[in-house]
Amino acid sequence: MSTQADSHPSPVRTGAARAALLTEARETGVDVFIVGGGITGAGTARDAALRGLRVMVIDAGDWAQGTSSRSSKLIHGGLRYLENMQFGLVMEGTRERYRQAKLNAHLVEPLAFVMPIYKGGRHSLFKINLGLWLYDILSLFRAHKLHKRLNAKNTIARTGPLRADGLVGSVHYFDCRGDDARLTLANILDAERHGAFTSNYTRFEEPVLDANGAVSHARVRDTLSGERYDIPCLQIAVAAGPWTDTLAAKLGHPARLRPTRGVHLVFDRARLPVDVAVAMTSVDDGRVVFAIPFGNTAYLGTTDTDYDGTADEVAATPDDVTYLLKTANHFFPGCHLAPGDVRSTWAALRPLVKSEAETAYKTSREHEIWHDPKGISTIAGGKLTTYRAMAEEFLDEILGELKKRDQRPSVSKCNTHRQPLDPTAAAALTAVGDTIALAARGQGSLALLVRIRLADHPNEAELIHPDLPWTYAQVAVATLHEQAQTVEDILVRRFQVFFRAADQGLACAPRVAALMATCLGHDDAWAEAQVTLFQAYIDRHMRCVGPLQGTALAPTAKIG
Repeated sequence: MSTQADSHPSPVRTGAARAALLTEARETGVDVFIVGGGITGAGTARDAALRGLRVMVIDAGDWAQGTSSRSSKLIHGGLRYLENMQFGLVMEGTRERYRQAKLNAHLVEPLAFVMPIYKGGRHSLFKINLGLWLYDILSLFRAHKLHKRLNAKNTIARTGPLRADGLVGSVHYFDCRGDDARLTLANILDAERHGAFTSNYTRFEEPVLDANGAVSHARVRDTLSGERYDIPCLQIAVAAGPWTDTLAAKLGHPARLRPTRGVHLVFDRARLPVDVAVAMTSVDDGRVVFAIPFGNTAYLGTTDTDYDGTADEVAATPDDVTYLLKTANHFFPGCHLAPGDVRSTWAALRPLVKSEAETAYKTSREHEIWHDPKGISTIAGGKLTTYRAMAEEFLDEILGELKKRDQRPSVSKCNTHRQPLDPTAAAALTAVGDTIALAARGQGSLALLVRIRLADHPNEAELIHPDLPWTYAQVAVATLHEQAQTVEDILVRRFQVFFRAADQGLACAPRVAALMATCLGHDDAWAEAQVTLFQAYIDRHMRCVGPLQGTALAPTAKIG
């Protein structure tokens, strides 16, 4: 497999190409086999590849299909951790926030926040202002801008429809936002550019042990073809997020998680007209809830409740909707938000490590690492912002385990804190011009392929949705070069159509499916099945607000 970082982008993953990749991995073997293609597994794979290790990373579904595409989409230091005196966690978070914004500006950008303070509230404006000074200090003053204190009049001017009764003032500060799904994908693609084997829709079935009871292979199944492969490896690394305990049971390990559900609701920007992120406190339990601008929409989140269901079926409930709307309508009384105003939802499980904490909200967000002497390492916990540091620590410990067995390969030092995920992204986005760059910003250097695709297929210049910037040419590029295999991959994770379109993407789903079928070599029956599956996805995530109010589907048609 090529190890050139500047090699051509990933080719289309047809059945034959997927089989060839898995066969090559089976024949050559790897040093580290990573189970889980969320942000931690993707970051670990990239770190390993950059250090010169032979590495493979798989996921049973799409990259970031679980928690890593359903976060609050914030890259932040964790202001609330100051209250628990977790200064080290805040310093780590603000350090990583600075690095991500500096290295990956096409994926991570500054976001202004306002935290309003009211008479009789839990904290005074003086205390919150003091806390923000500490936040600035712990970040070594490397925020986009230092915080400032606003009086009530200026707070209302900045936040529009915010409740004025009892408002004392606010603090105005900066953190960052990031496209969590694309941040994960960028790690996967850069790992591949540096020689990693990467295969989504590939399920880990079991470890294969040698005569001494040590790991010798990882047995996997390509869920698209049904074929099984035994991949030789020295160490299996589990970064399975909320599926950690499911795998633990299979591996004979104890359960270690306290999964908690986080829910977000999306609204048309006209119904929740915020131009800055507003940090509110829940009127029910006092936890922080954000209202965050999101392109042509705005979203509310998040909840934090214990969860005992399966990770595969997590979705928002009517109680989650009631909880978030109650707080939003208290702080924005003129908006009169109702369940029928919800444009879309997302829900995920935080893979928190069990502790003696009284509530889910108070459970630590720090990560932990465990090792099985058979050759299996596991990581859980943590958060999106600190994924790079977590990956570095995880890989260091894996190398330590290999050293104990005299199996440690010769590797270079970690360089992910200095190396951009997509080194040519800025130049490519400048080269393609403003129109393409605006739409293809998240695709980074692949924007050049979007321009080529548009030149060769001018009929694909049409927008996927009239209110959104993405084109069908980008769908083709995402299918051919970003490992998208399903309509859900395209409309939920490669592009945020499900979240931001009034019809959740129903109207364009047939044409997206037809174009993907052409790119991947599938037939019309496949395209029709994909539309049906996407409809089911929408139903699962929208049933919390009542019957689905979808747009009638257009017939599936081939795209040339």
